[in-house]
Amino acid sequence: MGVSPLLAETLSSNPSLLDGLLSLNFFEVLPNYETLQAEKNRFLHVSRDFEDALILLRRWANDQKFRAGVHILRHITDGDLCGPFLSDLASIVLLDVSERVFNEFSVRYGVFPGASHALIAMGKLGGRQMTMQSDLDLIVVYDVPSGVGFSNGTKSISVGEYYTKLTQRIIGSITSQTNEGRLYEVDMRLRPSGNSGPLAVSLESFSKYQHQAAWTWEHMALTRAQVLGGTSELRIKL
Repeated sequence: MGVSPLLAETLSSNPSLLDGLLSLNFFEVLPNYETLQAEKNRFLHVSRDFEDALILLRRWANDQKFRAGVHILRHITDGDLCGPFLSDLASIVLLDVSERVFNEFSVRYGVFPGASHALIAMGKLGGRQMTMQSDLDLIVVYDVPSGVGFSNGTKSISVGEYYTKLTQRIIGSITSQTNEGRLYEVDMRLRPSGNSGPLAVSLESFSKYQHQAAWTWEHMALTRAQVLGGTSELRIKL
């Protein structure tokens, strides 16, 4: 696989990044969350805009998946031990993408003061058992203060429309195919009411569904859930 023009330009103008890549202990113990996060930050530090960041993030994430795959093939790390590493990688990528999308989105549509949203990782990601082929099972939950009906941006939209559009953009940024490949496939079918339900659900609706309408298997699925992002207040409520 050749080097992308953006990556070539980035490395030529920032040789320290290349030194960092070559000095990675490729066959040593896979890094923990904090180390992986720091590596990602260094790699994306030179991105010029939103599109640059997504391209570089794809390259970095796919390199990390390749690294994990080599470890498995050479029996350096078995599949079970790679699960936490791949899950940390997915969490870091997901939070990075969602934050960048939200920042871009809020420029046009504004925000809801005092509001917050979180990503609930389900399935393999929630249980920290990701494999090389795993997709991301997600639920998006938002909490907006009562009485707030529309965002405060130049193009004001309702709460439901806002978080539906935001979720669509997050999913698109993760799943879209580029020259650097895609990041992950995303599965939203574990959200309340499945495919017939809204892409993003309010905290009130999510709680009501779980108490009044959810099936036993849905409650069981929540035992593997992990909340990503959101304010500490929202995380406590969830």
